[in-house]
Order: sequence, then structure tokens, then C-alpha cells
Amino acid sequence: MRSLVVVFVVCALGSLAACTGPAAPAVLPALGPVSASFVSASTGWLLAVPPCAARGCRSLRVRETTDGGRSWFAVPAPPARVSGWPSVIFGESPPEGPAGSVNSVIFASRSDGWAYGPGLWATHDGGARWHRVETRGMAVTGMAAGNGRVIAVFARCPAGKPCQSRVYASPAGTDAWEPVPGTTGAGAGVVIAGPTGYVTASRGGAPPVLLAGPAGGAGPWRARPVPCRQRELGGDVVPLAAAGSVLVLGCGGQPGAGMQVKRLYVSDNGGTSWRRLARLPRLGYLGAVSLTPAGTILASGGRSDVHISRDGGQTWHTSPSLRRADSADGLAATMITSSQGFVLQASIYYKQVWFTYDGGAHWTPVTIR
Repeated sequence: MRSLVVVFVVCALGSLAACTGPAAPAVLPALGPVSASFVSASTGWLLAVPPCAARGCRSLRVRETTDGGRSWFAVPAPPARVSGWPSVIFGESPPEGPAGSVNSVIFASRSDGWAYGPGLWATHDGGARWHRVETRGMAVTGMAAGNGRVIAVFARCPAGKPCQSRVYASPAGTDAWEPVPGTTGAGAGVVIAGPTGYVTASRGGAPPVLLAGPAGGAGPWRARPVPCRQRELGGDVVPLAAAGSVLVLGCGGQPGAGMQVKRLYVSDNGGTSWRRLARLPRLGYLGAVSLTPAGTILASGGRSDVHISRDGGQTWHTSPSLRRADSADGLAATMITSSQGFVLQASIYYKQVWFTYDGGAHWTPVTIR
């Protein structure tokens, strides 16, 4: 009897494992994905936020994958808060938030990466350590990396006045940002294709133009007209994508009632001439375009499905496997390779990232914790 009493006392004092065995490990809550960037088919990083029921729900989390998005592990995050989420997924410009806050992540290599929008944080050791980059009070609204360089749009937005913006460039391994001549009015659509950088720009209420020049900032950039027709203008976002020497540019008319006139154009000579692609469905808004080296084109946006073309833009279709994704607020699709890509959901309720490994034919949700 005495031994039974001893066991009861031990259990009552809290040594429950001695009585019931080891407890099951706690399951971490699902994170809300905000932005993702891959440097190869296997290696990528994700910027996310914890559930708002958790303490510090607007603080950041960073996760890394080395198996193409199938599994993720925690890595250090910049000590910043998130800004403008979830609307930022579709290119909100300028992003709203306190100084130093961010909503996007981009990596140029396994070592060099940045979190931005409107603040700017950098890592040059794969995310082990982050430091804040001085922007002199300007907001960073868009970035692109490639060919050992990184370019960014820096915008100064005085209260009640239009933003004043231009492109800055830096070698990927440093934080030596310098303004690029001829890039005033730069917008959020930014890409690098080989040695050339491209950015959409709007100047003084005139139709948008495409600015192009050396991504290294060694010379001035030149303006080229965009192919958008008058009824295809009016949206806040002119998305841009590149694969090799091919560019795809999106034109969207004045949005309203969940609908918008949308059209994509493709150029294989750096924006000197353009070919008009088949019209996209009017339902939803155009917010993002993506292009694979094999020529597959994806268009997505607010209140929109992901529209896919594998025939050079002659026809568009959607994937039945994405019907379970939350398209009410919108989807944003990005291809990493010709076969692999991901979709982010602009939703506070659905927390998966959707991945494809067969060029967009099938998509699988992954919950990240």
C-alpha cells in the first residue's frame, strides 16, 4: 500500500510522464504565406506570418526548403513587422506600413537575399543574419535579381502628393546601391533578363512605358512604348515577366464589379516589338504574370483563377486541381522552372502554398508551420 501512495503523490506533483509515458510533440500552427523566392528547383525561402490569435501576429517568420517546397524548416527572420498583407501579393504600390516593415522576399543566390516593402533588409549568409539597409526615407516597391546583380525601385511618397521613384542597382553580394540614370517614374514591375533590366514606368499621367538598360547601372536606361491599347489601360498594376530574352507584359483596363479587360503581350527582342496574345477572361483582376523557359505563360490576380497557356498565348485554360484554392481574394502564380512553380493565396483563412511539378497541369497544397 505504501508504494501505491508514493506513485500517486509523484503523479499528483506533476511528473505525468512517469505515469502516462512521453507526451506527443506539440503541433505548430499553420503560417500565413506572404512571399516566396527560389534560386533553384530545390532551394527557396518563404516569408510568412503566424496566426493573429498568436502573440505578435504581425511579426515575421522565414522558412527554407531544400526539396522543392515539399518540406520546410525555420531559419532566422529579419526583426521587422509585416506590411500591407495580404493585398501586397498583387503588387500594391507603394506598400503601406511602418518604416522598416516588409512584405516580400527575394534571393539572388544561396547566400544573398532581401526582404523589402517598404523597408529593406539584407542577408549575405543565406538568412543566418539580417541587417537593415538605409534607404534615406524611401520605400522599396519592387526588386529583381539576376546575372550577379540586383535592382530595386526606390520611391519617395510625400503626404498628399504623387510618389517620386527611380531604379537603384547593386552587386548582389553587397549593399552598394546607386541610382540608375533615366529611370524616374519606375513602377513595381521589375525583371532582369541576362545583362538587361526592365521596369514599367508611368510619367505625369501619360500612358505607361517600359524602361530598359544595363542591370549593372553602367549606363542610362531608355524608354520604350508599351503595347497596351487604350481600353486595356487603367489598372494600377502593369505586371512584367521574363525568361531568357523573352518578355511578357500584362495590360489591364479600369477594374470594376470584379471584372477587368485583360490582355498579355509577348516580345522576343527586348520590348522593341510585341505580339498580342489571346484575350483573358474578364472575370477577376490582372495582378501577376509568369513565364517559363519552355514558353508556358501564367496570368493571375485578385478575384481570379490562374490562367495557363502552353501554346504561346493562343488559348487559356485553368487547372481543375486548383479549384480548392481560395480564389475569392485572388491567387498569384510564379513558375520557378519549366515544370515547377507555386501559387500564393491572398487570404487570411487559407494558409497553403500550392505547388506544381508538371508545368501547371496538377497542383498540390502544402501547409507550412
